[in-house]
Amino acid sequence: MEKGKTMRIVIFYLFASFAFPGFFSFADVNYLEVKIQQENPDNFHFVVMADRTGGEQKGVFEQVISKVNLMCPSFVVSVGDNIPGYTTDVNEANRQWDEYDSFIKNLNVPFLKVCGNHDISNEMQADVYQKRFGSSYYYAIHKNVLFLFLNSDDPSASIDPMLQKEVNEEKKKLKEIARTQGVTPEGLVRLKKLDDKNRDMHGGKITDAQFEFVSRVLAEHKDVRWTFVIMHKPIWKLTSPPANWLKIEELLKDRPFTIFAGHEHIHTYTQKNNRDYIVMCTSGAGGMPQSLPGVYQHILWVTVTDKEPVIANLLADGILEKADIRSIDKDGNSKNGIDVKKIVEEFSGK
Repeated sequence: MEKGKTMRIVIFYLFASFAFPGFFSFADVNYLEVKIQQENPDNFHFVVMADRTGGEQKGVFEQVISKVNLMCPSFVVSVGDNIPGYTTDVNEANRQWDEYDSFIKNLNVPFLKVCGNHDISNEMQADVYQKRFGSSYYYAIHKNVLFLFLNSDDPSASIDPMLQKEVNEEKKKLKEIARTQGVTPEGLVRLKKLDDKNRDMHGGKITDAQFEFVSRVLAEHKDVRWTFVIMHKPIWKLTSPPANWLKIEELLKDRPFTIFAGHEHIHTYTQKNNRDYIVMCTSGAGGMPQSLPGVYQHILWVTVTDKEPVIANLLADGILEKADIRSIDKDGNSKNGIDVKKIVEEFSGK
């Protein structure tokens, strides 16, 4: 090693030992021991996945599963819309769930889901779901953290076909505005109106039986570190939220909690009474113009600590395997392959 370089390293080590006493320890000038705080054994990580279906982008959900495996969470929770659904054929419903199960078996950790409107859209689908998975609402506890999995379509609601047609026509107009003009004030106003109309069209319900279940579970687990509520529809956004949901919020108000939902295919974040209400975008689904803010394929990486959860929003395209090496264009988009001519031009200053 060059004499000047050795001197600089020694000076750095001496500076570090004086500036950060107790943090760095040196057996000799070529050895560095870093002392870190012992990890809390009660901390853990889990992943939140969003809708798979509803304008499904074939193959994306399976890719997200493989990316989650790279991250080794304790488990995964899903906000629903797991199958295409909307069928009256029992054999087709079971075929869709068989396909879904074939994807989930590739996940290396437990997968905990709620049902969405695509999963249970009629009595037959509700019966198939119950036979395959049991109750459509349940709870789990991990390291003294409570997870409440709710059914926001209990029972499933029928949709007015004329209103559905209006919403579909408005979606087409909005996509055309986004395609030709990008994000505009007019487009955002129309999007807000469409969101409200679409949300109220789909509605949402919580039965008395489900409310009693939630009330009992919360009463039995008053002293948990945190409570996570997972459901498909963000029914707190409805013009007139279900009465039983308002009662559930009242029961939650005196404890720390976070709520995850999906359904709308646009990622949004709000706070009510200093608590996080998060609506996921998609983990395989589609249907919304990608030029709109909050429209992307993603997951949430949640770290549960002894304080409050730390939540990171991770784009699916940003989670790469160790050998997946790409170039990035000027807009920040990843590209496969090598453009030799462009590389030469960049280096030659052309």
